[in-house]
Amino acid sequence: MYLTLHPAAESLRPFMETLPQRFDREGTTIHAGRNTLKTFDVGGHRIVVKRFRRPDPFHAVIYTFFRRSKAQRAYEHALRLLDQGIDTPAPIAWSTYRRHGLLDDSYYVCRYSDYTPLSEATTRFPEKEASAVLEAFARFAADIHAKGIEHEDCNQGNILWSRDAANGEFRFQLIDINRMRFSRHPLTPRRCMINLRRLACPAHAFLFILDRYADTRHWDINDTLLQGTLFRLLFGRNRARRKRFKERINIRRRGKKA
Repeated sequence: MYLTLHPAAESLRPFMETLPQRFDREGTTIHAGRNTLKTFDVGGHRIVVKRFRRPDPFHAVIYTFFRRSKAQRAYEHALRLLDQGIDTPAPIAWSTYRRHGLLDDSYYVCRYSDYTPLSEATTRFPEKEASAVLEAFARFAADIHAKGIEHEDCNQGNILWSRDAANGEFRFQLIDINRMRFSRHPLTPRRCMINLRRLACPAHAFLFILDRYADTRHWDINDTLLQGTLFRLLFGRNRARRKRFKERINIRRRGKKA
């Protein structure tokens, strides 16, 4: 086992040291897919534990000897985001476990967030409050892009928001952050549009975000709408092709088994 624990979360060390034994029989599952996410209440704190899918033998070698694990990257990216003034649920720890000398299980642990997914606003657009959320998000996206930060899985489920009851200001958090890019320079306009293309929201909400984004960056709105729409269409087409290809492969496999 390799464990890195944030200094402010030292009280959670006993939990982290027994996490593999606890994970399958305790906690509440909030997502089950390629990766599994569970919430736990430990010592008066509600936390989220993400267990990444076990890698195949090839990727196990890569993550053991050549690349940081996804859990380590998520933890380090969280620290870097917070250092640059970008909010994300407070990181607690990351841990990895090996089998036969190669990476097997890996976990990322952070504080639980009660913020709302951006999808809640995009599905209600153009309601007044939803419009306000999306306009604020456009400013947030422009800010992180100007800082050279790119969330490589920038979909509406990985962006959370909340509104301060006292001053009405919106706050945003980034989650699922193991895939990030940090640059010393602002993202190019093309890179910004490529990044935003993953927002799988209704088209009219997407166009509104692009419009507000262009206004924030003082870019030509028509050019921004054109580029953003083009990259979104290409991304959707390529994703549909990959899906059809996987379906054909699965059909062939089932046919061979029959």
